[in-house]
Amino acid sequence: MSLLRKPLATLVVAGALVFSGPAPAGAKAATGCAKTYTAVPNDSWNRIATKVKVKMSLLLQVNKATASTLLLIGDVICLPKSAVTKAPATSGLKLKAPAKRYSVKQSTAIIREIWPDKLENRAIALATRESHMNAAAWNSCCVGLFQINWQSHKSWLVGIGITSAQQLLDARVNAKAGYAIYKRSNGWGAWN
Repeated sequence: MSLLRKPLATLVVAGALVFSGPAPAGAKAATGCAKTYTAVPNDSWNRIATKVKVKMSLLLQVNKATASTLLLIGDVICLPKSAVTKAPATSGLKLKAPAKRYSVKQSTAIIREIWPDKLENRAIALATRESHMNAAAWNSCCVGLFQINWQSHKSWLVGIGITSAQQLLDARVNAKAGYAIYKRSNGWGAWN
């Protein structure tokens, strides 16, 4: 394990209970492995085996463990050679600065024009929360006024003429896409 097991000291304030003793025995340190895996919250031997597409018995065998061997968050375990691991995630969207910049006033006017009157105030509040009304805002997943998740929506956005994440940096295009998402999800759920 990458984490050193230190004596456990727990203080429960409500009952002022103090317990001090060694931590329970857990998985052994992963050394000399071709592939490793670092345990995350809610992991178990079975969940890890499922994630990396190997039998749990093989995973346990390579780690000289049993199903009852404790796994803690941050523990590094060995994976069998046959384990399938994902490549590291890419850094996200690569976009250029938009050709046209919109002021807060312009973005607000565009939202008022595109969204129905009964929804426009909430839409403006949402765009303010998501992007501070900056149509040129983007991060690793989301783009524009309404911070639209390109990967989640690109398959159907093409049907309304949006074929690249770059287009979502335009306030008008983003407001139209935001309203389309609102209609597709029957409400504000996509932003909750």
